[in-house]
Formats: sequence, C-alpha cells, structure tokens
Amino acid sequence: MKKKFTTTINENVLKELKIQAIKEDLSVSELIEKMFEIYIDNIPVSYYR
Repeated sequence: MKKKFTTTINENVLKELKIQAIKEDLSVSELIEKMFEIYIDNIPVSYYR
C-alpha cells in the first residue's frame, strides 16, 4: 500500500532528482522510493540495537 508523503527539499537537489529520474525513466517519487529502499537495506543490523 502506498501513502502520500510530503516534504520540503532544496531546489537544487530536486532539480538533480528530476534529471536522474528522467535518465532512469522513473518518476521522481519512484526514484526517491528506490533510494530509500537501498538506504534501508544497507543499514547495519547493529544500528537497530
């Protein structure tokens, strides 16, 4: 299930996200979700303790 998520982001970062999303043929939302998934998958287990 998807949930709406709203945030404020630096305009230059958003510009770069848009460019990267176009290169990967994704929406910015899909790119951000993909980035979060990669980040979460790489958090060391010891971080949760």
